[in-house]
Amino acid sequence: MMHTNVILISIFLTAIVNTAACGNITISNVVPRRDTDGNIMDIHDGNIFLYDGLFYYFGASYGLCQEPPGPSGCSVWHPGGCGFQLNHNVSLYTSTNLSDWTFRGYAFQMSSMKTPGILFRPSVLPNPKTKKWVMWFNFLPSSGTGVSQSQFAVAISDTPHGPFQLVTDNVTSLAWDNTGDLNLFQDTNGDAYIIYTSHIDGTIYNPNHLMSVEKLSDDYTSSLGKSFNSGFFGETFVEAPSMFKRNEIYYAVFGQCCCYCKEGSGVTVYTSSSPLGPYKTMNNLGNEGHAQQFNVLQYRTSSDTGYGYLWQGNQWQSAPDGLKGHDFNYWTPMSFNQDGSVRYMNYTANFTIDVVSKIHSNRPLSHHFKI
Repeated sequence: MMHTNVILISIFLTAIVNTAACGNITISNVVPRRDTDGNIMDIHDGNIFLYDGLFYYFGASYGLCQEPPGPSGCSVWHPGGCGFQLNHNVSLYTSTNLSDWTFRGYAFQMSSMKTPGILFRPSVLPNPKTKKWVMWFNFLPSSGTGVSQSQFAVAISDTPHGPFQLVTDNVTSLAWDNTGDLNLFQDTNGDAYIIYTSHIDGTIYNPNHLMSVEKLSDDYTSSLGKSFNSGFFGETFVEAPSMFKRNEIYYAVFGQCCCYCKEGSGVTVYTSSSPLGPYKTMNNLGNEGHAQQFNVLQYRTSSDTGYGYLWQGNQWQSAPDGLKGHDFNYWTPMSFNQDGSVRYMNYTANFTIDVVSKIHSNRPLSHHFKI
């Protein structure tokens, strides 16, 4: 597909068939995911974005440190502990089919930060107005023997491959301070939102982990603050959020806090007719995969409905060799009831889905990007 300087969002197109880029693929949750060089993929959290026929998977690399024993990876919580090291880079892998992944290097490296710190939860979106790729991540500056207050950092790049250049290591426009987990969501009109937790009493680990959604500025590098914030909703002591849109319904999905925990965390679905709410509670999806959510991916299919939805989570403490970077991802297809609620997610060792990475012919599609 040729690149142009025009972005097309939420319009209906007819494109050329690319049969090599569509078909059934099988994904396993019981063997390590390996890249095309045969290496186990060290990528966690993050998000996946389809651009020009390729899926771009951005996520944190945690390295090959030895995980602490026991059901929680947070039994030893300090800078330098496994899962809290200062070398969490943002890995980038690409794929045409969500199954075969090629390592493209590090889109962002922590060595480029002037202030040493710990990176978590990177999330990346392309901006149709500025034609920049924008990355947000949770950043804990290291301060001697401890960690200072959690904050959000932003970096940008001209291409999805990076390297991303830091814009700020502390976003100050947000409605709430003491921020924690985050994820980005891009609506079909190009508007972007951040769903994130904050800690209203100023501490990082406490029952006051609260969730809200907030609109980003036009360039995606800051937010519009309290005037464009949903207010807190849902349960308390929550994290690992994701947002998606289906049939004009906005979904916010998140669950109980689970600090690198082996048992994983169940997630609850909240829905609204607007990205800023008000949100109502729908149902719980269970925790049969013993994973902690990090993303919900909307992908194209060749079916009449046009889209599928893939739930993605981290299986902490799962690596057979005990190395943090080798912890498994658990993915499973999502299905929906007529009222828009998401069906309970049963455990699946492997599954087959129909994936289209190029535009399919003779069928209208929306949410298509060309930059």
